[in-house]
Amino acid sequence: MRRQHWCGMTAKMGSVLSGVFTIMAIDLYLIFEQKYLRRSNCTELTAQTKSTSILIKQFMICWSLTIVFFLSFITIIICFLLLYSVYAHMYKGLVIYIIWIFFYETVNTVVQTLTNDDSNIGEVRIMRWFGLVSRILVHCFWMYFVITYAYMIYKNQSQGNIISYNRRISTASRDSTATLLGGYGEKSDYSDNWNTLLIKDV
Repeated sequence: MRRQHWCGMTAKMGSVLSGVFTIMAIDLYLIFEQKYLRRSNCTELTAQTKSTSILIKQFMICWSLTIVFFLSFITIIICFLLLYSVYAHMYKGLVIYIIWIFFYETVNTVVQTLTNDDSNIGEVRIMRWFGLVSRILVHCFWMYFVITYAYMIYKNQSQGNIISYNRRISTASRDSTATLLGGYGEKSDYSDNWNTLLIKDV
């Protein structure tokens, strides 16, 4: 099968680079965003809040750093799962990576929307949005390779299962045919011996 190339890379190479990019991007993201995700007056804001929607919003803001760190830790683990899945030809690991990255970037967008308020300098808000949007766009670029390679692995495994199933059916049919022919041969030998005995008696 001829390997297809996109931007000079195969689907396998692009999937590996996708995992490497995600790990590096998370490290840079945490270094830059750490000081903008902290709030010192969370207790006072929570105590004064009565509306449920505002309470949820304040909870997201106050725990934004913890949420981002937790999700980033899980994302790094899933990136290593992606690299292992590429090595072991496991399409399920690639599918998990695709779903998780979509969820991860969605939560990051919500967190940044809540924390990127007027208290930050205008240039800082622009830089934060620029970094988030750039990372999402690059993730979309690498996702094409990951989805393509996951489909290739799934297709090859499906074809392999069909071939092995056909081989088992073919082997079983040959064995049953051989058994029938063997039984017919035994019956023929028995009938020949019986005819011989009848001739001798006559």
